[in-house]
Amino acid sequence: MNKKILSTFLALSVVLLTVPNVYVACATPSTHVSGTQLLNLFTGVTVLDQLPAGKSDNLKLTTSITDTWIGDIAGTTTYESTWIVHDFDPGPPPGGTPNIHETIFFSTVSVLGKSGSLKLVVNLGGSKGVFSWTILSGTGELANLHGNGIYYSTDVVDQNFNQVYVYEGQVHFDP
Repeated sequence: MNKKILSTFLALSVVLLTVPNVYVACATPSTHVSGTQLLNLFTGVTVLDQLPAGKSDNLKLTTSITDTWIGDIAGTTTYESTWIVHDFDPGPPPGGTPNIHETIFFSTVSVLGKSGSLKLVVNLGGSKGVFSWTILSGTGELANLHGNGIYYSTDVVDQNFNQVYVYEGQVHFDP
């Protein structure tokens, strides 16, 4: 009986030693990223579609947005944004509870000094004003980049009429 256990243990040890890293997960450590986004209030948002959603008090807006990210993620992007505003009240001031879904595509972007293209998905639910972002895919040096984070408005408009947002998150590269 002891010979069987010893033989099994030795055979398993040989297999584990000859196939290295099969059971070891490899990932690079996460790195904190942060910076600002600048959304030009006059040229950054184009309303593509504004339709009431059925016979309810909901409103659907489809927009095209252009903004610039500065910092650890740096580039200019144009993206599609869909807003569903529940219990829409035209105001003034307008009211309701927004759910916002965006797909952001950077054709050229730099992340921590590496370059390529990048696609993110962004969501906002409720009226808290904090958007969550997740990296979906990348190309070039960003092909193996993963991460997520948040961004939010600072309620500041700069001298060029840009609404200033702050972003932050964690990213890592697959080995």
